Amino acid sequence: MRDGSARASALPYVLLLVAAASFGGNWVAARVVNLEVAPFALSFWRWAIAAVLLFPFALAQLRADAPLIRTHWLKLFVFGAVGAGGFTLLGYWGVSQSTAINATLLNSSLPLFVVPLSWMLLGLTVSARQLLGLALSLAGVASIVSGGSMQTFARLSLNPGDFLILGGAFLWAVYTVTLKWRPPLRALSFLFTTIASAAIVSLPFYLAEILAGKATTLTPSAAVVISYLAIFPSIAAYVCWNQAVAALGPNVVGFFNPVIPVFGILFAVIILGEPLRAYHLAGFALVLAGVVLTSRR
Repeated sequence: MRDGSARASALPYVLLLVAAASFGGNWVAARVVNLEVAPFALSFWRWAIAAVLLFPFALAQLRADAPLIRTHWLKLFVFGAVGAGGFTLLGYWGVSQSTAINATLLNSSLPLFVVPLSWMLLGLTVSARQLLGLALSLAGVASIVSGGSMQTFARLSLNPGDFLILGGAFLWAVYTVTLKWRPPLRALSFLFTTIASAAIVSLPFYLAEILAGKATTLTPSAAVVISYLAIFPSIAAYVCWNQAVAALGPNVVGFFNPVIPVFGILFAVIILGEPLRAYHLAGFALVLAGVVLTSRR
């Protein structure tokens, strides 16, 4: 019984790690096809293909939840527009205008939004230990993205793309905190409505992009990247993230966000061939220490 209880209590943290790995790969994949696929096209096709792939698996739950979907359609659409469509539209648009250092650093800012939102909307507070863990995690991210050099931070400057990335992080924080108020749909029903809403929200921006003359070149690498984005960051990560939020609450889950850039750096080393340095390992250690502190009950 004790082993079963331990596995059950550890499962939400495993789900968070799967989600963090998927989201970390998201930004690396977007960077791979940055010159081939325009940002709004990437967002639309990611969600449209994910909806097609998920539909057969979600169909039975969608039929069972049809009355709830009709009743709460507007709330469901807002969840998808904010936590999926808006998040990726702003994120991909921002990455196309920002530097890799700025994008990685700003995408780790979720806890800075989640904590005050959780306090204002849900009345949740954080402990001194959690704040210390957050500080350690952010220090680890800072070590990674700065290359262990304070001079790098001295040269950082915000551009319009950075503010777009921050806007995306804020929308993701809103989604994470307000999941407590999601309609009582089954897991796949809720995920499908979220993904379909994101595709609908992304479509007008994609069409405007086409009218502006920003064509997308569907190369083999672009097809692979879009397929990856449709499966892992769009389906697997959202299933894991939603389940973890339900089990642990938004405050604890929000503190795991600094793990995402760690996976991003790891994938950049493996996939893009970027070198692994000592400051990467130091950053990994700090982020791990921070996560242990914030997640301990």
